[in-house]
Order: sequence, then structure tokens, then C-alpha cells
Amino acid sequence: MYRTLLCAASLALCSSAVAKDLGVRGEIFPVIERDLFSDIAERFAAMEASGEVEAVNQRLKARALAAAHRPAPVQGLRPTANPRSWHHDPSVILTQDIRTPDGQLLAEAGERFNPLEFMPFNQVLVFFDADDQDQLSWAEDQLTRTDTVIQPILVKGAVIDLMRDWERPVWFDQKGELTKRFAITQTPARVSRDGDHLLIEEVAP
Repeated sequence: MYRTLLCAASLALCSSAVAKDLGVRGEIFPVIERDLFSDIAERFAAMEASGEVEAVNQRLKARALAAAHRPAPVQGLRPTANPRSWHHDPSVILTQDIRTPDGQLLAEAGERFNPLEFMPFNQVLVFFDADDQDQLSWAEDQLTRTDTVIQPILVKGAVIDLMRDWERPVWFDQKGELTKRFAITQTPARVSRDGDHLLIEEVAP
């Protein structure tokens, strides 16, 4: 114990004996940090003056218009090579009770609910690729039907141009939400009501 204290005292004496002020070596500058927002504002002003901001805006506008006119094609689809048809049950199992605002029970959790039993579905959905002339002609032929309401839905093609040509609304299956829901893998395809189910048909144009 005493030996440890003696060593510590000796080290302290040596440190005080050796340490000394070496003075200032070289020029010292104050630390000045540039304001971040001022830097951004200056750079933006320079970009505006050079026309770079306007160029970026024009590129973004052109990209947005291109995406609106021709959305990204739905992936995973191919022209119908093997026509097929099947029924789709749109029923869902309720995960919680459904009540009116005053608390009256309408349906219990776990109950099976088929929306076709409570709401009309009197239209036919037709899915097609407008870049495929055969599919486009098939869709045009579907529109001549007078026995039902036809709702055209693109999976690929210039949707706005087609709306102008047909002078009627045309939808686009964004991100393939509908074709995935109905398990459609070939087009053209048709979805219609058949009793309490939906009839899905992948047909040859």
C-alpha cells in the first residue's frame, strides 16, 4: 500500500517537473460555422439565376405527364394462350362487430359477409392491353354490347389517349391491384356477376 502511494507521488512530481508551457506555434483562427439555411438559400438563388431550377421543374412536369398518359404496365400478365374461367367468392370474414352510430349491432365478428348480397354489381369489367391490337379490337367489340354496362380497364397502354379516342372514361389497373385480387394472369379478361359470385374469364381475343 505504502509502496503504491510512493510511486504515485513520484509520478506526480515527475509530471510537474517535466510539464511546461511551450507557447503558441503557428497562427490561430477562430472557429466560424456557416449557417446551414443561409448556405442553402444562396445555392438555391444561384440555381434559380442560372435556370437550373426551371429545368428541373420542367423535367419533373414532363415525367409526371408521361406517367399520367402511360402508367407503368401491370407486371406478370401475358396474352391469353389458354382460355379459362372460374368463379370468385368476394365474401369476407368480419374481424370485428359492425354497429350503427347508436350502438345497434348489424353484424358480429366472425360472420361471413358477401357484398353482392347487399349491393348491385351490374357492370362487366374488361381488362386488356391497349398496345396489343388484337386485345384493343376485342375491347372495342365489348363496348358495342347493349345488354350491360362495360367498364374498360387497361393493364398497359396510353390511357388518356384512349379516353380521347373513345370519348368515355377508361381506367388503369394501377400496380395490378384488381388483376391480383381476381388472380388474373392472362389478358384480355372479363369479370361479371354470376349469382352471388363473380365469373372471371380469360379469353382469346
